[in-house]
Amino acid sequence: MFIGLTPELCAQAWEIVKPSIERAAAHGAIRGAVGDLVVMDPARPGTMLWAGSIGDTEDKTYGYAVAKAKVAERTGLDTSRVRMEAPHLYTAGDIVYPGGVVRHGMVVAFSGVEGEADEMIAEWFIATVRGLARLAFVSAHGPDATGTRYLGE
Repeated sequence: MFIGLTPELCAQAWEIVKPSIERAAAHGAIRGAVGDLVVMDPARPGTMLWAGSIGDTEDKTYGYAVAKAKVAERTGLDTSRVRMEAPHLYTAGDIVYPGGVVRHGMVVAFSGVEGEADEMIAEWFIATVRGLARLAFVSAHGPDATGTRYLGE
C-alpha cells in the first residue's frame, strides 16, 4: 500500500544512496563518506520525519544538518541560494553553510563533507525518494490513477 513519504521510504532511499556516497569518497570526488542526513515532514512543518547517518559522525554534523534543514524549510530555498541570492532572509542563529535542499515539497539536509557536496548528497536522496515513490504509486494505483480512490485504502 502506498501512502506517501514515510520513514520506511526514507530508510529505503538512504540504503540506495549510501553506496554512492562511499563511491564518491573512494574516487576522491568528496572528502569522505561521513555525515548525517535529515528529512523534514512535509505534512507537519517544523517536524523532522527521518534521519540517517553514514560513517563515524559527530554530534555537530547532525546538529548542522538539522540547522540547514530549518533554514531551507523556513525560507523555501536551498541553503546555497539563501547564501548567494537572499542573504537578507538569514536570522540570528542561522547556519550559513550549504547542504539544505528544497525540492518538490521536500526539505532534506546533509552535513559532513563540505557544503557543495552536502547539497549534492541531499539532492541524490530526494531524487531517490521521488523515484521510489513514483514506482510505489504506480504499483499501488496504476499508471493512470483516476477516480475517487484515497491513499491508504
